[in-house]
Amino acid sequence: IIIRNPAVLERIDACRTVVLDKTGTLTYGEPSLSDTILAPGRDKNGVLGLAASLEQYSKHPLARAILRAAREAGLTLNPVSESSERPGEGLRGQVSGHTVWITGRTKLGDRGISLPPAETGLECVVFIDDEYAGLFRFQDAPRKDSPQFIEHLQPQHHVSRVLIVSGDREQEVRHLANQ
Repeated sequence: IIIRNPAVLERIDACRTVVLDKTGTLTYGEPSLSDTILAPGRDKNGVLGLAASLEQYSKHPLARAILRAAREAGLTLNPVSESSERPGEGLRGQVSGHTVWITGRTKLGDRGISLPPAETGLECVVFIDDEYAGLFRFQDAPRKDSPQFIEHLQPQHHVSRVLIVSGDREQEVRHLANQ
């Protein structure tokens, strides 16, 4: 916790509502790949390998999780001949002769693709050669001490309401709140 004005500590007992940032405060801020749902006939290492090869050039927070999962699986990254990451469109590129597109569920429009139902957590959809290949789901684990800290607020400081602020999807934030 960073306190810029120590005088605020004298007024903390009057606070009944606490607002906490989610990512990096209540969680570690390091999402990890928690689930891979593949299209029929697709190989997990094949889809993960192509996606990780493309993600090695991305600055997106989920890119690190995909790269970490590929490294843990012992996969070798392939060269990328071109890539593009336009805001709101996802990541596209050419990897080993395949067109790879990694994007969010909401960016698909009306493509007639039957995706698994949305669940809690972050996710991205992977297309290989313009065909749905799989869906990656991610979780950002809560910090070990977050539940104890929040439980401490009510009896010790009479806090009656805790709010979580986040730029993540509502489902992801609710999942953390329930934990």
